[in-house]
Amino acid sequence: MPQFSLLTFDCYGTLIDWESGMKNTLRTLAKKRNLSFDIESLPQRYIEIELEIEKEGYRKYREVLEIGVRRLFEEKGIILSSEEEKIFANSITTWPPFEETTEVLNKLKEKCKLAILSNIDENLIKHSIKLIGVEFDGVITAEQMKSYKPSHAHWKRMMEVFNVPKENVLHVAASYVHDIVPAKELGFRVAWINRKDERPKGNIKPDYEFRDLRPLINLLKNEFLFLRKRMPKHSQDYQRKGYDPKGKTLLRKKMRATKL
Repeated sequence: MPQFSLLTFDCYGTLIDWESGMKNTLRTLAKKRNLSFDIESLPQRYIEIELEIEKEGYRKYREVLEIGVRRLFEEKGIILSSEEEKIFANSITTWPPFEETTEVLNKLKEKCKLAILSNIDENLIKHSIKLIGVEFDGVITAEQMKSYKPSHAHWKRMMEVFNVPKENVLHVAASYVHDIVPAKELGFRVAWINRKDERPKGNIKPDYEFRDLRPLINLLKNEFLFLRKRMPKHSQDYQRKGYDPKGKTLLRKKMRATKL
């Protein structure tokens, strides 16, 4: 099995705790109106509304957020002001990373390249990346592609940018519908970050399933050890010395890419 050289991530829900961020903002809006209703159930309904909006055709994600929260509150019989809609849209720039995100990404970055594939605008995600505190090797947004996942455009663009075999790519995401299904349709291996122990909404199954990002570190370590065991001993000796066993060519660059 080839070693992963590129990890691609969805951002919101995978690296950024979008649900907590969204709930906090919805509570703020509700408190300003002295409203009382179940905030806990709203993020799931919002996702459903957002999918419907994105199917209507491409518009910037800031507009999607404003329309989405408008429709969400309209279902409760509440009409938000344009200012309130903007408060919700702007809040995404403050939604925090999950507690393990930064530490795990820094460790993974020692072994392979990292990229984000996100349904977001350029000027919004830059704030989230700053909060994460990790430099990514590539960021592909809906604004660049003029389309939203589960459309395949993000992955096709990623392959053009990085020019790596599919078998060397692992896509990591929390959304079964937006990410796991389309990535598997395209032939990528995927890790489902299933933080809420959800059941798949279809027959497509992820290659790996974890409750958070931490197991990715051991996944990469175990994959490397598996490859080492299958490698002929003389090849391992040459690699330790920095030579290719066929041509005795220096492998320093290759070793930097795979060293744990």
